[in-house]
Amino acid sequence: MLRKLFYMTFLIVVLTGCQTADKNSTSNTPQEAIEQLHAEEGFAEVVKLYRTVEIDNDKVITVYKGLLDETEEIFIAKLNKEKDDTWTVTDAVGIGMPSDENIGESVKTSSFEAGFTKKNNAPSPNTKLVQTDDKKYRVWIKVIE
Repeated sequence: MLRKLFYMTFLIVVLTGCQTADKNSTSNTPQEAIEQLHAEEGFAEVVKLYRTVEIDNDKVITVYKGLLDETEEIFIAKLNKEKDDTWTVTDAVGIGMPSDENIGESVKTSSFEAGFTKKNNAPSPNTKLVQTDDKKYRVWIKVIE
């Protein structure tokens, strides 16, 4: 009798643990995936979502203001849509805050390159532009893949 009780308890604990892991590892939207990155990995907390740019049917890039180590910064994250319609962050990087000193500088990952440009500058080919709170600057993103 005690052996059956032990096996039943063990099975319940294992099954409950597996269900919890599955819930935490999936996100229904790109924003949820970024927020989950903060909760699970300690990456930047989302303060404001600026824009999600579609690359193709199952890939997007999101630009958002985040808080990391009590410092606000603009972050770029690339997300892939999985076969089960959940979203996963594949790359995420901070590019600082817009200023005259940052113009001409960029941050590059294996999936994209990003930086700041003045608002009145024309975009380069294959480059996406995203407006932030700062009216003088925009974020530019060039997809590498």
